[in-house]
Amino acid sequence: MRNIPTVKLYGASHCHKTQYYKQIFDKIELPYTFLDVEINKIHAEELRNLYENRKLNFPTITIGKKKLRNPSEKDLFKWIHKLIPSMLELKHNKDENKYTLDINGQEAKVEYVFQEGQMLLTHSEVPYQLRGKGIGKELVLKTFERLTEEGHKAVAVCSYIKTVKNRNSYWKDIIR
Repeated sequence: MRNIPTVKLYGASHCHKTQYYKQIFDKIELPYTFLDVEINKIHAEELRNLYENRKLNFPTITIGKKKLRNPSEKDLFKWIHKLIPSMLELKHNKDENKYTLDINGQEAKVEYVFQEGQMLLTHSEVPYQLRGKGIGKELVLKTFERLTEEGHKAVAVCSYIKTVKNRNSYWKDIIR
């Protein structure tokens, strides 16, 4: 996984909700730091500083600068998908000639056409409200990985796809 912000779980070892979040993070193999606020005063103070009321509101999860107080599983995954695009699964829709990432019901895509035995990567698109979060770059890199796994030779036609390719020395020589 690439570009993972720091994930912290503030809680207590005996708290069933804290254990629930630990199980989720372990299952999806998301690196995180567990900070027991009942055993460690420094961790407790760090958690208090996140809230105006200075209470030990746990469990609390931080993903980078985003703070989640006892989120539902749905809300937790919504924010994981929005803040950590490398956790998203790339899908290849061969009928529509595109690779896609589903971000909470919105689709980011790379479209292609075949010409003379090569895959031409013609267009990339990220929904407007999701731009600027690294999703486009992650989409293109995941597409490069998948198409090479599938044995395709590809040519970057789209200007954004060319930019991602040219900024990465590994892909510079593989994708034309």
